[in-house]
Amino acid sequence: MKPAGSGALCDLPAVGRWDFGGFAYGLEPLILPAVGDPDGPAGEVPARDYAGSCRRLAALGEHGLLTPEVQLCESPDELFWFRWITGHQVCFVVWRLIAQLVEDLDQGRRPADEVLPQISHYVDGYSAMLLYTGSCPPGLYNDLIRPSMRLRHRAFSGAWAPDYWPIRDLFRRGRLPGIADTDAGELLDAMTLLHLVHDGVAARLVTNGRSLLREAAVRGPGHRLAGLIYDSYFTTLRAPVPRHEVVAQLLRRLVAIAQDVAANGLYAADDADERPTELQKPEVVKCENSLVDILLSVAQHACDLPSQPPPTLRTSLAEE
Repeated sequence: MKPAGSGALCDLPAVGRWDFGGFAYGLEPLILPAVGDPDGPAGEVPARDYAGSCRRLAALGEHGLLTPEVQLCESPDELFWFRWITGHQVCFVVWRLIAQLVEDLDQGRRPADEVLPQISHYVDGYSAMLLYTGSCPPGLYNDLIRPSMRLRHRAFSGAWAPDYWPIRDLFRRGRLPGIADTDAGELLDAMTLLHLVHDGVAARLVTNGRSLLREAAVRGPGHRLAGLIYDSYFTTLRAPVPRHEVVAQLLRRLVAIAQDVAANGLYAADDADERPTELQKPEVVKCENSLVDILLSVAQHACDLPSQPPPTLRTSLAEE
């Protein structure tokens, strides 16, 4: 009798079409292990062409839209809702991957000089996803996205994200165990960029700088309920998912996001709002312009593949 699977959608992206969510800019539920739990048992791991998905990301980053089946999205509500939900789901996976590396470092299973570069690339991926989820016009954010969160809870807050809890000290204080004798310059640069992007996106989108939590006249729920509300809003479920299924779900989202950016650009064509000072910094502009390349780096590290420069169009298509 075949054992029941986790239910996660884990087919790797096919070449030449959009195959995420059933239709272009559709959504998929994300399934992750409970926070703090190890990856689920792998069982018989299927053969996976992770390198093929990474080559596809590299080609999208270097050459733009390669698949004419992916059309411009004509509905801003649909496009930026897709970005809001899917981009956050990518963050949850990235946070889990960071937490596992921090635990490896804390328990002495891996050395700091091996772990720090990987964490730095994942932090850059988080910065890229903040830019991606925060790319919607401010008017649309305040008319659609912000009210949708308030309907879930008047004090809805990003601090409720379950996968963020294990690594919040890293993002708040930049603290990691066992790095006293290790050069942490790359990680510090990544953290500086992250804080710039976070503050810039908040300044661009949040009216008067007041979050729902600050505006709420009610108290937030308890820790466990807050996490359940947050997961349900971002269509995230918890089950004992093995590592290869976590990675496959990540790749499905990264390829869909790269297709979106190639087809639609990061910002709407009529979004003429002046960027806050933080988003005009050269390092933030570089992050915007390199967004798909950053996603490629996240994918390569998640798949334990060596980092390589983007291939030429001819090479990538021939290998596919």
